[in-house]
Amino acid sequence: MHIQSLFCSRQSVKWRLYKVDNLIANTAASRPSNRFVELSAPVSFSFCISNNYAQHLAVVLASLLENNPGVPFVFHVLHRDVKPETEEKVRRLERMYPNHRIVFHRIDASAFDAFPIPRTLAHITQEMYYRYLLPDLLKDEGRTIYSDVDVLCVGGDIRELWEMDLRGNPIAAIRKNSGNDEQYIAHMDRMGVPRGSTYFFSGMFVMDLDALRQEGFTGKCMAKTVEKANELLFPDMDVINAVMLGRIAEIDPAWNMTDRFFFFRRGVKIWHFVCQTQKPWCCLWKNITWIPYLKYLLKTPYASNALRLVWSHVKGFFYFSYTKNLVTRHLIFGIRVWKSKERP
Repeated sequence: MHIQSLFCSRQSVKWRLYKVDNLIANTAASRPSNRFVELSAPVSFSFCISNNYAQHLAVVLASLLENNPGVPFVFHVLHRDVKPETEEKVRRLERMYPNHRIVFHRIDASAFDAFPIPRTLAHITQEMYYRYLLPDLLKDEGRTIYSDVDVLCVGGDIRELWEMDLRGNPIAAIRKNSGNDEQYIAHMDRMGVPRGSTYFFSGMFVMDLDALRQEGFTGKCMAKTVEKANELLFPDMDVINAVMLGRIAEIDPAWNMTDRFFFFRRGVKIWHFVCQTQKPWCCLWKNITWIPYLKYLLKTPYASNALRLVWSHVKGFFYFSYTKNLVTRHLIFGIRVWKSKERP
């Protein structure tokens, strides 16, 4: 069934999408212990993960805490399936780094079941849509920094990003260089984004929660996702750019470096491994991002997985396969020997 007709015909489901309070389940049971509740003016970070990404979350948190030892943090984690034992394991970071607290928010996943996930983005799950909820979920906060968990903080004072001047805009993000790709430009036309407009990444942004609440950001993003369901290429990114068109401030790329040569860039503060083959858990022979990832992994409750990570990359030198855009590539000694395409 076409997704738009689905939401038009099922008013109860549509109503749930616009009533964010109904999307949060068992939040109170996921609060941190009282020891960590009272922090003075903490920097707020928000993440959306599945249970399988808990280790990567812990590594990101360790990288932020290691590079900002005097900064208090509150980390909000939106999820649908993080197990209690996984949550407790991540929380061990609170004993290792007392300058932060972690709050887990369990989301009612059924409200997002009908939202589109392109087949070409096989590694993406419905959690990407949870960032829409942040303004209405974090009602007691005026600002938060949203980040994906395929990042590493490698330097800089995070308060520079936290306190940046948004110049009257509700959101600040990193510019995406889309070039002159005609297919991409045509896609922007379908999304209602005028040619020549700046397009921004949705994997890292600073959010003025008060301003976003005032203008109904959550409801607008939900509605736009339904309206453009069959046209979305990068769903959450397309929607946020369309909804916030012309009202996104630009963040210094040093805070979200996606360039493939980021290892050689000076002044970089956060690496963002946006490419599938750049991610530290991708064992492609030429990928070396696992080395700095390993450094911070050893500072988390998941340190016992370090040898497994190293061994996976050793094996990847001899044989590795990965799927991108529905094509699976098989490599032996770093040389692609064959590829197979998934049937549509």
